[in-house]
Amino acid sequence: MAEILCFVGSYAEPSYGIAVVGIDPAAGRMRLAHIERGIERPSYLHVSAQRRYLYAACRREEFADSGSGALAAYAIETGGRLRFINARPSLGGPPCYIMSDKEESYVFAANYHEGSGIIYARREDGGLAENGQKIQHSGSGPHPSRQSSAHLHCLQPDPESKIIYAVDLGLDTVLAYALGSGEKPLRRLPQADLREAPGAGPRHIVFNQSGSRAYLVNELHCSVSVWNIEQPERPLRMQTLSMLPCGWRGENTAAAIKLSEDGRYLACSNRGRDSIVFYSVEAESGLLSLHGHYPSLGRGPRDFAFVPGGEFLLVAHQWTDTLLLHRYEAGRLAVEPAHILSLEQQPVCVKFL
Repeated sequence: MAEILCFVGSYAEPSYGIAVVGIDPAAGRMRLAHIERGIERPSYLHVSAQRRYLYAACRREEFADSGSGALAAYAIETGGRLRFINARPSLGGPPCYIMSDKEESYVFAANYHEGSGIIYARREDGGLAENGQKIQHSGSGPHPSRQSSAHLHCLQPDPESKIIYAVDLGLDTVLAYALGSGEKPLRRLPQADLREAPGAGPRHIVFNQSGSRAYLVNELHCSVSVWNIEQPERPLRMQTLSMLPCGWRGENTAAAIKLSEDGRYLACSNRGRDSIVFYSVEAESGLLSLHGHYPSLGRGPRDFAFVPGGEFLLVAHQWTDTLLLHRYEAGRLAVEPAHILSLEQQPVCVKFL
């Protein structure tokens, strides 16, 4: 199998940037291919479906008057090299999430600290349009230090991109927006909101292939919820499970949530206990059952992804500056990592080319 390229987001200074890593699935090895330098704090990345463009949530001084946050567009060239196209302001600090809709007509980002989001139309050349639509959340939750205000953590479309789900950690709510067209394509759809338990702190959301089930990871309660959204405007929370073993005590926050390629397993990462927890997904109902806990073998597993082909899991550890390649099979990780690669400046996002 040919080498797979992976873009790694980080909290890099401009002298560093986005690391491009090559993965050899046959050998179970990684190598640092090169670094796309001069990109500051590219903490979250998105690769377009046709693998032609990369979008980075980052910091750019040209937008200092509005908080320095930016959405930057790059063309992906041979060998994973990036060619800058343009950038637009996030109207806040550096965003924590960036994504596009199914048709890639729009690119949108979440501003965590400001509790706001921004959406821009995508140009024919992959760049971003001049003007965008800003959304602003307000309110608070019961956690004294983490929920004093709204904190939008991600904007994620359903599989058909009819609804954009805005996951707000500060409000314990996933606010729904209908995606249309025009200068202001987002329209509030409050009847489709997903409301979590007080203090849960929802962070990220993923969907099954049909879009009938949503899986939501709660950062503060360290839990995962299953939502029935077959009728989006009448959502039903079906189940909430802990991500921690019974009796475990210690500081922990949940981070990433991903479905396996075959949809049979859901995985989430714990920071503090530093583990990946796997759940089996029941085919008919979409409900979860605990499958197993596995050490991530590094500190602060901020993000992870199933490597294309289904034989490995790649984990980015923010607090030990490492990428770990774990052998994976049917909801299980091997005891020993296949390979460990040290990277600078807090790797926090992995996206495959």
